[in-house]
Amino acid sequence: MTKLAMAAVAAGAMAGEPAEAAKMVKRDDAALSAMLVGTWVNPPDSADYEGIPSAEVFNADGTYSYIEYEDKECQRVSGAVHSKWYVWDGTIVNEVGEGKTLKDEIVNMAPKKMVLRSLEDSLTYHRVRSTAKTRACAGTPPQPK
Repeated sequence: MTKLAMAAVAAGAMAGEPAEAAKMVKRDDAALSAMLVGTWVNPPDSADYEGIPSAEVFNADGTYSYIEYEDKECQRVSGAVHSKWYVWDGTIVNEVGEGKTLKDEIVNMAPKKMVLRSLEDSLTYHRVRSTAKTRACAGTPPQPK
């Protein structure tokens, strides 16, 4: 095979890689999105914990709620923010309104814990999935009225 023919074959093979890579990223984003759906809490050992009971709810329809509570039982809502979310290229993109987005890179995603890195300030922090044994905001939190 001539050098020109080998170069043409190599170029053709490399041309297919970006499309395949894009498909893999999309598949990973779909898997990450599916794992993200549910209620997550900010545990006391997370780098961004501020002592305020809170929950983050990622719904399958792409809606998101961040809810803060007045009490550790998470029965009295003190405030809530609602927005839209999606995963793109391994990053959670949260559209908070007026063209503003918050982005958190998914460093590690497991069924009960996720590690994120804020692309705004580079802080690495984590969340745990809400369960009956979670220390704060166990179960699905009540929605604000």
